[in-house]
Amino acid sequence: MKAIYKQMKSYLWLAYIIFLPLLSSCTEDTTITTSDSTPVPVIYGAITDHYVRQQIDLSSSTGYFDKSQNKRISNAIVTLQEDSVGISHSYTLAQDSVGSGIYMTANPIAGRPGWKYKLTVNMDFNQDGTPETYMSECIMPQKLNVDSVNVTKMKEASYTVYSLNISAQDPGNQKNYYFCKYSVNDSLHNEISKYIVFDDLGLDGMYVKDLAIWHFFDKSNKSKFSDQDAAEMVFLSGGDKINAEVSNITKGYSDFIISCQSQKDGSNPFFGGPPANIPTNISNGARGYFTAYATSSAKCVVPTNFTAN
Repeated sequence: MKAIYKQMKSYLWLAYIIFLPLLSSCTEDTTITTSDSTPVPVIYGAITDHYVRQQIDLSSSTGYFDKSQNKRISNAIVTLQEDSVGISHSYTLAQDSVGSGIYMTANPIAGRPGWKYKLTVNMDFNQDGTPETYMSECIMPQKLNVDSVNVTKMKEASYTVYSLNISAQDPGNQKNYYFCKYSVNDSLHNEISKYIVFDDLGLDGMYVKDLAIWHFFDKSNKSKFSDQDAAEMVFLSGGDKINAEVSNITKGYSDFIISCQSQKDGSNPFFGGPPANIPTNISNGARGYFTAYATSSAKCVVPTNFTAN
């Protein structure tokens, strides 16, 4: 059953999706060894165009054989700077609660496509009395405007599956990379392991109608999988309400997501588990990723009265 589940993953964006992470020049490999190596900072966050208190997560990496949660970092000074032509704003982020390791802007702000975002984290991580500085910067890509999403039903061998399809105008002019977060019946699947990642290979600049970006199994098939596999999967049935949020992202962040998804478990941000080379754009030996993206969302209801193809 696990082999069939993995085969279903390969349907991402039909023949167009590329799974192999090709690391860009603005990132570096993070080598995670199986020994209990010296902990390093893990910095993870995304600036979006949602008008919210933007947040950055800080923690410490754990060894391969350490199954505990990453230790949260509370002694950091976190600043965010945004820049456009002749315009610059700076924000200081503070923890949302003592010891959480989640640093947030004091007030809601909304990121803007085309603007540059620079993250600076100062802290004495190794407790030698001298603070270290960790930095990253990115530019928010232009928004992909999704016109609609829908779900179609089909048969694959003895399985019933639902295809999640989007309609949108690809921006063109360059290769673009996208990811989709989704909710089913108001339950948001916000784990990196469940992000849907695809690109516009072969469709550059085209208006795409009902493009299949992911497939879900019908809930009636759940018993065909092991309890362990089923616990990691999302199943659909007729009448389910879906909200899909699609974002245009950088190649570096696409590589990061795909690399994380290749790992064993699916924890977020994926730095307490198995060995891997995961790209990072954080300086000074830290792990994690800092990015910015604008989102476009659309809703649909899984039909109850269609016949599987």
